[in-house]
This record gives sequence, structure tokens and C-alpha cells, in this order.
Amino acid sequence: AEAISVPSVQIAELVKGAFLHDVGKIAISDSILLKPGKLTVEEFESMKTHTMHGIDIIKQSSWLTEAAEVVRFHHEKFNGKGYMEGLQGEEIPLNARIFAVADVFDALTSVRPYKEAFSLTKALEIMQNDRGIHFDPAILDAFLTIAAVLYAKCHTATDDALAEELSKLTQKYF
Repeated sequence: AEAISVPSVQIAELVKGAFLHDVGKIAISDSILLKPGKLTVEEFESMKTHTMHGIDIIKQSSWLTEAAEVVRFHHEKFNGKGYMEGLQGEEIPLNARIFAVADVFDALTSVRPYKEAFSLTKALEIMQNDRGIHFDPAILDAFLTIAAVLYAKCHTATDDALAEELSKLTQKYF
């Protein structure tokens, strides 16, 4: 968001959404969330409902409503083939388009129950292949200019150092 000069107020909303984007997964069965293999069609349909469960949760507190765009739309795809609403291109709120890039990068470069972490090179290759399909090309291009630095920070720093960095970054916006 900073790399594309998003206003501070909007970045604050993005930060809230980033923290809460998957809150709706508390309504999803652990047998699905922790499954080591590929999800069945039925399991994936259940998983997709986490966005709407998330909206149901955050609408209970007025101070969380600014997170709604990211919570609801972070699985939309630039080509319109995402979920839950099939939004396309700039119909997808900017913060959701920004977060989609960060979320996928994190998923690719992190260990998950169903996969090992990919290298920076492999993760960026996968993401570049989804330019204009999953990701807004302009946002992905901006991310690619900072990805290596972010990756190095996240994969070499201690947990305490990362927590301190996160605290500094969030204090800029709250």
C-alpha cells in the first residue's frame, strides 16, 4: 500500500482487514482447515464460506467495520473467477486487491499443513504467472519491487524483531 501511495486512512483500514481477514475460519471445521491433502469440492465450498462468516463476526462491532472490504473480498480474482461475488478488475476494492497479493505471497512462502514453503524465486514465478488473472497487474508490479526485501526481513528476523517491526508499522496508522 505504501509502495503505491495509498492514503494513510485507507492503509489503516487495510491493516485492520489484514489482521481479521480469516476470522470467519473459526466457523470452519478443523478437519477441513488442517487437512494435509487437497480439499474435496464439498470441503472447498465450506471453506469459501469463511468470508461471509467473517463479515457476520466483524459487523458485531462498529470499530471493525473498516476491515469489511478485505474480509469479504480477499478471495476475489482480477479476472472475475474468485469468490464470493465474482468481482472483476477494479470492481474489487483496492484494499482487497492489495491484500490478495500479500496473502498469497505469505501462503506460498510459509509452511502449511498441505505443503512446504516455496523459495522466494518460486513464489514470485507463481505470482507472475497469475498477473492479470489472480492479481491486479499494477499492484503485483509494485509488490515485485519490494518482495525480496520483505522476504529477507521475514525469513531472517527473530519473532521478537518481527513483532517490534509490526508494532512500529501499525503505530504509524493508529
